Amino acid sequence: MVLEALHQGDYDTAFETLIRTLALAQGQEAAEAALLLAEAYSLYGEGGIEGANRALEEGLSSVPSLEAHPRYRSILGEMRALEGASEDEVRQILPRTTDPRALYHQAQALMYLGLPEEALEILNRPLELPAFLAWRAHTLRGKALERLGQPAEAAAAYKEASRLAVGMEHYWNLIDASAMFVEAGMGLEALQALQEAELEAPELEDPEEAATRYYLIARSHLLLGNPNLALEAIQRALEIEREGAEPAHGTPLVHGQALMQLGQPREAIEAFREAVRRAEEQDRSYALHELAVAYLEAGELAEAEATLREVLRDPEYGHLGDAYGDLAEVLYRLGRYDEAHQAAHEAIRQGSPSTGYLILGNLAYDLLHLEEALEHYTQACETAAEGSRDWVTAQQMVVDTLAQLGFRRPNEIIHRSEAVLPYLHPADEWHHTLSSYLERARSLMDGSRTLN
Repeated sequence: MVLEALHQGDYDTAFETLIRTLALAQGQEAAEAALLLAEAYSLYGEGGIEGANRALEEGLSSVPSLEAHPRYRSILGEMRALEGASEDEVRQILPRTTDPRALYHQAQALMYLGLPEEALEILNRPLELPAFLAWRAHTLRGKALERLGQPAEAAAAYKEASRLAVGMEHYWNLIDASAMFVEAGMGLEALQALQEAELEAPELEDPEEAATRYYLIARSHLLLGNPNLALEAIQRALEIEREGAEPAHGTPLVHGQALMQLGQPREAIEAFREAVRRAEEQDRSYALHELAVAYLEAGELAEAEATLREVLRDPEYGHLGDAYGDLAEVLYRLGRYDEAHQAAHEAIRQGSPSTGYLILGNLAYDLLHLEEALEHYTQACETAAEGSRDWVTAQQMVVDTLAQLGFRRPNEIIHRSEAVLPYLHPADEWHHTLSSYLERARSLMDGSRTLN
């Protein structure tokens, strides 16, 4: 009865039954009730420390030998880790055991100690656990994988937890799974998890949760190249925030990203400005960088430069190479070639080679140093992800440069043109240009074959 109540989230019934049992029982029955009560309190994290410790003490007063029980020691170790005890102190408490429930609490203790790799070693084993802990073990595994930077694997763990959990726990695990699918770039899987969560949303979620769900829907659609659907979802999230939900910096950030995908950089600027205003210190540089790119796309180059230089003053920012690449483009467009050259080299050094090589290629091309330009553009192609903006631009410029060099290597012109044309809209000026180059290169190849 108690185990089922804990699984169903009926904690009032579970605690009432356990406290009554502990008051009336003696000996081993009291000890078992105390252990289960301590387990129930442990589900509350820091809020359950006092109750769990009190339950363990009551169990020990009933059966002094309980101190050697693996579950007792594992729950005690978990509470000590949660209280901030040292790793050495906690390890001295945790016993060697094969008891699945004890091992679950040891994994929890290891997570509190900041040791997700060791927690995973336990959680990857097949642990036979009661239902109320079984889904929590998958959730804990998801947290460990998330902390280790493995979002796809974390998403799968949260999804499995949602399959076993009920009520709000089912909903929350689906939301966590969708967030990790988004981080892994798996938009379709994220949407599927969100659609399942939506079935329970009307009766379960509060405004913050609703705003988060719409935010994740928007990010999923951005990954799938559906900016209109993303805009619709993020506007709903913003509306929920205006109705009283806690404002988050990510909401206007995604609003701006949707507008950028729709080719509306000027409208995106205000959204990104709001994201900067809302952002905490650790998130501010990313929001500033998005704002700078919007300025760049809108042709507001002075604002773009100033904003990028603010980003570059943050040595902890994780995308410094991209920021230097964007700065190189701004300086190139401002005609400050020496500074653009320096920024491009810094972009390459900081881990953003495709953008850096593109700018170096542009600088050489403008000076009619076509051999040098071809070399830089080719390196940009090799270092950019296929289909990315840098890859498309670099492929275009390699073909154009080969054409300027008298249609050198027509076979390469054909290959590169055929590779990049599917990524260009037929109305794009480059689509027409590359199609003309392709036709000319094919005629040269046909002529070559005829002569042979």
